[in-house]
Amino acid sequence: MSDEQTSTALSPTRDAALARPDFPFTRVARRLGIDPAEAEVALRDDDRARAAIARTVGEFLEADDARRAGRAPETAMGLDPDFPTGVGMALVGAAVLWEARDLVPPVALRVAKDHYEDGADELAASYIALVQESVDPGAESRDDAVAWAAQSLLVSVLQRSGDPGQAAEIARDLAAHAIPIDLWRDDDPSLPDDSMSWHGGAFVGGIPPRRDERSLSYEDVHDYMNTLLADMRREQEAEE
Repeated sequence: MSDEQTSTALSPTRDAALARPDFPFTRVARRLGIDPAEAEVALRDDDRARAAIARTVGEFLEADDARRAGRAPETAMGLDPDFPTGVGMALVGAAVLWEARDLVPPVALRVAKDHYEDGADELAASYIALVQESVDPGAESRDDAVAWAAQSLLVSVLQRSGDPGQAAEIARDLAAHAIPIDLWRDDDPSLPDDSMSWHGGAFVGGIPPRRDERSLSYEDVHDYMNTLLADMRREQEAEE
């Protein structure tokens, strides 16, 4: 197999998802701005699918910036009834399924903030975990600020729904790295000059809280993808 063929080969997880008879190709394609008539061909082409995800993520971040600035929506994305949280969750799921790992952090952080502000702390913690596990610890990365912002949001989540002692531990870790405790409130977080690069967070085994005490992992998003696909299939059937 050539290098080009290898780069576009489907991962086992993605191959299994796309092989499902109820995979909503048309609905996913519309979400990613792909012509529904080309949905199946386009979504089986990794490079084309990832390019569509990257383009749609950019549109999402631009529309969400406008929303957070109090401007009226001017794009189809901003007018979508599922915008911002539902659209963000779908894009995170697509980025994970097509292994576009670099696209996960900025969108997952905004989804985590929305869930926290809605009082859904377990969902917020899940997306915080996705942010942090998508950033390589110790590497120079533009996502360092996003990962630290997620860590600062975790303090708020734990203070409200988790262990105050763990919240205090993370708060001390933030202070030791010169990270503002409210960094997550910045729409476009950036690190102070005296801060340190992202190191992977305070918890090696996973990000709490979970009522069943399981560790959260990057792969957990596939559970959400199954739910998303089922919902999208039902919506597509209703439209037809």
